Amino acid sequence: MTRAGPSPLPDGVVVGMFHSSPRLRRVVPWLRRCPRGLGEAILASLAVGDGLVRGRFRQARAWAEAQPERPGPSWRLALALLANHGRFCAEEALLGVRTTAVPAKDVVVEGAEHLPAPGTGAILLGFHLGPPRTWFHLRTLGYPVRLGGGLVTSVWDRRWQSLIDSGELVYLPGGAAAGRVSGLFRIRELLRGGEMVYLASDGPYGREAFRVDLPGGPLIVRNGWLALRRMTRVATLPVFVHRDGRRRVIVVHPPLPPPVPAQEEDMAACRAAIAPLVAAYVRRFPTQCRYLAFPPWSTTSPADGATLDTEEGHTYSPSER
Repeated sequence: MTRAGPSPLPDGVVVGMFHSSPRLRRVVPWLRRCPRGLGEAILASLAVGDGLVRGRFRQARAWAEAQPERPGPSWRLALALLANHGRFCAEEALLGVRTTAVPAKDVVVEGAEHLPAPGTGAILLGFHLGPPRTWFHLRTLGYPVRLGGGLVTSVWDRRWQSLIDSGELVYLPGGAAAGRVSGLFRIRELLRGGEMVYLASDGPYGREAFRVDLPGGPLIVRNGWLALRRMTRVATLPVFVHRDGRRRVIVVHPPLPPPVPAQEEDMAACRAAIAPLVAAYVRRFPTQCRYLAFPPWSTTSPADGATLDTEEGHTYSPSER
């Protein structure tokens, strides 16, 4: 794998936090110059308190009680989920990151040998599980991967536009599916040109492809990446990330089965490969599954032909993870 240059993300670029309360968002500007560990500790404490006040603790505890192999009592798992939510919010906001030109020393990549040869193209398929900013860490480590996502938390800093203009990022807006067509075409051309693109598999945007049923609630997989994979026939590699103490571990899994022309057959093959990986992650890292415990989007089945984009009360997907 040929390494790319340093991350194109400008130093000091403003990034925000998705699906966090206004209370947490208000303190972030005051914490930007804190050391990373201190910023995480403060937001972890605030997230626990905020969760107890807003009722998210009850939601997290209900999910914890549904876990058949939970490590300890449900209240302890619920508190750990809230604390990790705060820590992950700190990572979303890049608290303590002074420069993007130097990779973080505590980020490691396992399974990099599965990545395809340069110039062959690949979809790196992420999930809303564990710590965020997977694309950012891969890029700072020198992996030549681009990002397709909503950039919802970052639109207020105009420097992101230069990354969109350069093609490092492909903007996929929320709302009606028609608004994402040009972005999906752009990603298709990048994949056909041999680029690697990081995409989220789940979230509220797009038509539901299938569900991974889990204790406490499903993970809903969307159709966009499946359509791109069938159009381009590039390799699709599931990518998971978890915290191991202070380390952030990015795990690249072997590619999904090659695409087949029949859509339903292809979805079934992908589901058969993805479901065990997701279930294993939840069993091993239940305290890092915040968006299964308190999902920021509806998990009810929409009417035939509908998408969650148009459901009343949905919140956005942080697909720039």
